[in-house]
Amino acid sequence: MHGLLAVALVLAPVLAAASDKSLINQFCRTAVKAELQSAGKVPPEGMVEETCRCFLAEVHNGAGIQAAQITCKAMAAETYGF
Repeated sequence: MHGLLAVALVLAPVLAAASDKSLINQFCRTAVKAELQSAGKVPPEGMVEETCRCFLAEVHNGAGIQAAQITCKAMAAETYGF
């Protein structure tokens, strides 16, 4: 999920300035889907949404972008077997 990292780094200013979490959620969903597609994997139903909810919650609770990615990737891997 290196693509998620690249998108999240671009989003850092947006995360700091945006009050509309739906925009960040859209970027997250696009990044997760693109990364899985480039790995040749099809995400199970609910995986993308849950991963992005996790990411938004982690960042909202003060985690850095990289820490949120690590946490949420681990959650997705454990929950969905990826």
